[in-house]
Amino acid sequence: MRFPGSRVFFAFVVAVFLTGGLSGCETGEEAVNRLIGSAEKGDVEAMLKIATLYCGGMSIEQDDQVCAVWMKRAAEGGHKKAQYMMGEMYKQGLGVRTDLVQSYRWFTLSAELGYQMSGTAVKKLEAVMTPSQLTQARRLIEESKAAHKATGRYFVADRK
Repeated sequence: MRFPGSRVFFAFVVAVFLTGGLSGCETGEEAVNRLIGSAEKGDVEAMLKIATLYCGGMSIEQDDQVCAVWMKRAAEGGHKKAQYMMGEMYKQGLGVRTDLVQSYRWFTLSAELGYQMSGTAVKKLEAVMTPSQLTQARRLIEESKAAHKATGRYFVADRK
């Protein structure tokens, strides 16, 4: 299910995240090259910046799948804005397949870390999800929390 105007909203949110993402006259590729080392060492802010560069397609070719890979890594690392963005990506099917259960999971994890936009998104999804989807999502949220408690990461495997 796609939500009206969702791609425009997503592009706007990505643009907001990008504010301050590039330094000077740096190209997107230069920024990715600068950030990749930190991201590979676990820096979730660097992961988020790489993801937003690819999502927004500003000064680098847009690639929603590459965006999703880096966004998920940042989200699993506990970055609440990245978790919110993963919720949006799953809701809209951007770089990942549309999956309201996964969307709800990411929005909920982000909301529990205090990201207010996620709380609103959770309520909106609850209105369109089936009871079965909500039950499944809540079970997966508990699995994510258990993984975080055990490993420090919100590891989230996609459903088959």
